[in-house]
Amino acid sequence: IGNSQKGINAEIFWVNKIMTISDLLEHRILPFENNDVKLTKLFSFFLHSAPTIDSQSAAIIGEERLKYNWENYINTFNNNDYCFLSPNCSIEKYFDKFNLMLAVELKRKTKAFVCKRKDSNETEYTCFLRHIRNAIAHSNVYVINAGNRKFILFEDFNKSKKQSSRILLSQTDLKRLKDEIMK
Repeated sequence: IGNSQKGINAEIFWVNKIMTISDLLEHRILPFENNDVKLTKLFSFFLHSAPTIDSQSAAIIGEERLKYNWENYINTFNNNDYCFLSPNCSIEKYFDKFNLMLAVELKRKTKAFVCKRKDSNETEYTCFLRHIRNAIAHSNVYVINAGNRKFILFEDFNKSKKQSSRILLSQTDLKRLKDEIMK
């Protein structure tokens, strides 16, 4: 049976393995040094061109239109899959409530996030885009290719190294966010 059988068994194990957020956190990537052109272009958009981010090439979209587009996107989430917190909250205690603990199993439609606002006036979409941008800029991006689905985890930390967001999406969810906010 030899080595070729071991390789087959390893593939079968991986296919049948339950993947968790903890597994995903073992797959940090350099956002612009991967072989997936579509994913690299998405990362580039959220780092350089997304509206509301601090960049010379950020898209300029009117506030009302952007709010409307964000509402269309966020309406695809269940209310128990996300929250926006005030700046002084301890974020970690919200991971359990919003299915972002390390042991959470990644399923086909799993998506969730917890994000801390910069201040009480920051809009949801500005907060969300800022955290994605920061995660990409600081290489706090994790990706697992689960065959028919790529799971992406973005994490952001403040200057004191305290966590300020955890965002779990699929590549499809990320693409849909880009498409929706740019309408």
